[in-house]
Amino acid sequence: MIVSGMFAAGAQGQAVRVGAGVQKEIYVNEPFQYYIVLEGCDKAGEVNVEPLQKWSPRYAGGQDRSSHSVTIINNKRTEKVEKRYIMVYQLTSSQAGAATIPPVTVEFEGQTYRTNPVNINALKPMTNEGLRLEMSLSQTDCYLGQPIIMTIRWYIAVEVGDFSFSIPYLRDTDNFIVEDTAEPPGSGGKLVRFELEDNSVIARQQQGNNNLLVTFSKILIPQRAGTIQLAAPSVICQVAMRSSRNQRDPFNFFDDSFFGRKEYKRYSAHAQGAILNVKELPQEGRPSDFNGLVGSYKITTSAVPTEVNVGDPITLTIAVKGELLKAVQMPNLKAIPGFTDNFKIATEQSSPRVVAGQKEFTQTVRAKNNQVKEIPAIPLSYFDVTKGKYDTAFSEPIALEVAATKKVTAQQAEGWERIKPTSEIEALRQGIAANITDQQILLKNAEFSLGAAFRHPGYMVLWAVPLLIFAGSAVFRLVNRDDPKRRQARRRSQARRKAVRGLGQIDAQKETAPEETAEILREYVGDRFDRTAQSLTARDCREILGPACKDSRVVEQFCRVLEQCEQSRFAGAGAGNAAIEPRDTVKIINQLDKNIK
Repeated sequence: MIVSGMFAAGAQGQAVRVGAGVQKEIYVNEPFQYYIVLEGCDKAGEVNVEPLQKWSPRYAGGQDRSSHSVTIINNKRTEKVEKRYIMVYQLTSSQAGAATIPPVTVEFEGQTYRTNPVNINALKPMTNEGLRLEMSLSQTDCYLGQPIIMTIRWYIAVEVGDFSFSIPYLRDTDNFIVEDTAEPPGSGGKLVRFELEDNSVIARQQQGNNNLLVTFSKILIPQRAGTIQLAAPSVICQVAMRSSRNQRDPFNFFDDSFFGRKEYKRYSAHAQGAILNVKELPQEGRPSDFNGLVGSYKITTSAVPTEVNVGDPITLTIAVKGELLKAVQMPNLKAIPGFTDNFKIATEQSSPRVVAGQKEFTQTVRAKNNQVKEIPAIPLSYFDVTKGKYDTAFSEPIALEVAATKKVTAQQAEGWERIKPTSEIEALRQGIAANITDQQILLKNAEFSLGAAFRHPGYMVLWAVPLLIFAGSAVFRLVNRDDPKRRQARRRSQARRKAVRGLGQIDAQKETAPEETAEILREYVGDRFDRTAQSLTARDCREILGPACKDSRVVEQFCRVLEQCEQSRFAGAGAGNAAIEPRDTVKIINQLDKNIK
């Protein structure tokens, strides 16, 4: 809900007005929506968000909410056009209590407008014994650039609905670079994905005796030395308290209450913060080729082929294993003694790839002479945190057998170099036939004739078969032609039918029903808007559907269903798994598809 009295008019006589408002309930550390409404506009303006930096603003998309109506009274036709565009930002309040969001300026078609200030009151959610949050670091003393594993463990012993994490240091770009881990810590259970800050995270979900444990990790790479305070992470969620009407379906979004018979209240859980002591890397003993790798690394190489002639291409593969592969760069071969003197290094280089826990680089080199006996060892310098000093790993040299290449002149290559006559061969104008003395040898004119080739049966087959294959292929491609635009159009047109058919095959009582429903909803948005379905979250769907759908209510219902499906996996130990009714989800998709522009 947007607060009333939100508009502040522009300059006198201007048709455009801008205003700002927020949703009604705001909780500490939970993102809330801040609306900028442009009356008299049907497209977005340029907003200066500098005054909003205290609330960590993030643009969540916009929507054209213009309307057009026609009335006819006494044969008199009247048209009414109302232009309105809504821009949505997500803000987060870090402190409880009353506060004022200052005005911001909006530039539209060369004119600058100013919104009204907005008063808010951030509430502090209650705590619940059934929710517990823990945060741990792989170590609290480290070196500058050393990867630190941050692990969050969320213990759930109640039934939860919508939830939101707040981990401030994941947004602290001044102090940290944040990377994803290869997989969540631990083993067993099942992997789930949900939104975390401005990204998503893959977590491990495990069912215990009395609670549900959700675990995920991030890699923190400190960017400055000194003491860094890590603020306490928190999670805010809706907790199901009791049933108000036993016969109501909790996922019937067309009922009076959005959450059906379940009554939810906001609760929060907080973990302890931490202090990270970051030491500078020493200057003593720093190698000249050190490029910032901190941890432990190994380097290996392989080459194909190893028996070559001078100038033949050799494919050199360099593989590096270590703690943080993203920071690993291709070694500078030209700086290694023995490479520039003995090898020609191609300027082209393929993109690196990560395979089986190692980062691989591929480079083509060519031996310059036949005195080359090996590809030399390649060094990789890094700072070893266990030893507290710099170290250099080396690959093993690769033995080569390089043969000399005979130089061929252009005349020899073309076959025109004259052969010096000898006493055994008589050079006559008649040609080499004059040297033949055996009368039984008959020479046949083997000169190629195009006409003869066409007439010869063997040549006719050689000509005809490729032509027939080419003609058949052309006919096949013509008949089965399917260009990408046509394929995309067919995918969009069939999205609703495919989703409805999939929902009709779901058994609402099955434990996997929410996951199956979520997958179908993501596929619908992916098919309808040419996106990759697997990576879509509820937030992504809201940003995609908002500008495209004329009815924001049905967009919110669709995204709420997706959120409920994703979050029903965190129902807690002993909590009943409420069934998601597919037929109500079908109604939402039908309404949504009908209102998409």
